[in-house]
Amino acid sequence: MKKNGFTLAEVLITLAIIGVVATMTLPALISNTNEQQARTGFKKAINTLTEAGQMNMAVDNWAYDNVVALAGAPAANSVDTQSLYAILAKRLNVDFQKTTGFGTGPVPVPAPLAAIGVDTYFYLRDGSAIYFPRGTVGATTGTLQADGLPLGYDIIYDTNGSKGPNILSNCLGTVAGARDSVANSAADAAQSDCNDKAKRVIKDQFLIRLRGAQAVPSGAASKWAFAN
Repeated sequence: MKKNGFTLAEVLITLAIIGVVATMTLPALISNTNEQQARTGFKKAINTLTEAGQMNMAVDNWAYDNVVALAGAPAANSVDTQSLYAILAKRLNVDFQKTTGFGTGPVPVPAPLAAIGVDTYFYLRDGSAIYFPRGTVGATTGTLQADGLPLGYDIIYDTNGSKGPNILSNCLGTVAGARDSVANSAADAAQSDCNDKAKRVIKDQFLIRLRGAQAVPSGAASKWAFAN
């Protein structure tokens, strides 16, 4: 006799198999999606910061390599000083409705690289954030490199602001305390290390180097994320 439909047992077994497969594949799918979103946001930030530097150079005739240290905390939208704060406040779409400035709001956790000395931050209207030291001085970034630009200095870009996981992307296979930068560190990774998936940790924070009027990826993980 021809059998019509499925028995309850067959349906339950099928659902169980689907559940097992979903449990095995869903975490990887979510991780890959989050990584792709982070890389897309990072690439957008490189373009946005480059446009900001070039616009400031065209309008005010100074850019990232000309900034002076900002000693005090300016008022919101303060643009009366030739500092990195001034460029970002004028040229980026900053969300001044959120706490923005000097050690009074959420900062990255784990703490960013000690060499960077983050104490200043902007939250942008697209939900991202930028962290940097208020004492940044363009004149101290070294001699011109082969491409004619100064060595520059690093900032931290966070693709989703104060939301988690607040982990600096790296090619060291670790999610906490990682150093993956051109800053002085014996633990720096090579860009080729990021081809090893076991070493590659692409999360929500990236290092960006500001040079002249340009923004470029800094460190192995940022370079890999920008190129892929």
